[in-house]
Order: sequence, then C-alpha cells, then structure tokens
Amino acid sequence: MNTLTPALLVLAASLAAVPCLAQERVFTHQRDLLTDAIRNNQAQGVMQGEVAEHFARELRSTGTLRVQAKVLQALAREDCRRLEVRYTQEDVPTPRGVTQARLVTRLDYCLDGGPPTTQE
Repeated sequence: MNTLTPALLVLAASLAAVPCLAQERVFTHQRDLLTDAIRNNQAQGVMQGEVAEHFARELRSTGTLRVQAKVLQALAREDCRRLEVRYTQEDVPTPRGVTQARLVTRLDYCLDGGPPTTQE
C-alpha cells in the first residue's frame, strides 16, 4: 500500500495540471482574438496559422506566438472598441542568445470586421 500512495499522488498532480493546459485558447485568425476581446473586455492565448507563420518566418523562430488583447475604450459605434494587442514570439535567436520578441499595437475594431465609422 505504501508504494501505491506515491503513485496516486503523482497521478493526481499530473491530472491537476491538465486543466491549465486545456484552458489556453488557440486563435487561428486575428479577427477571432479581436472579437473575443470586444465581447469579454480581454482575450489571450496562442496564435496559430498565417499570423504565427509570418512571425516565425520574419523572426526565424520555432517558438510559440502568444497573444493578448484588451479593450482600451469604447467607441461611438456600440460594437466597436479601441484595442491594445500584444504579440510575444518566444525562442527568437539573436546574436546575444535566444529571447522573446514583442510587438504592441493599438487599433479600432468592430465586431462585424468593418471600420468604426459613424453612420449618420
């Protein structure tokens, strides 16, 4: 029975870690990240697909592209927001070693994907 108890503890600890991994959101399109942020005031996760491939190619990295978006302010149109988007590319090789590259941008975006123009 004593050898079974440590095995059960290891199993329980590994199962407890699984939900943390499962909660990481995967975005394959930037619009999904932006609309999620508008609906929930923020969004974060891992970017895959064309955007991630572009970052990887430009930065010569095989690391993960992490993304965060948050609402900075509401705009005149009800479904539009000013957003701040942060991209963090992991495992970027540089002459001084491997590091992270970060890009922070701000943009106005609407749930329908269109520009936040006012309609009069």
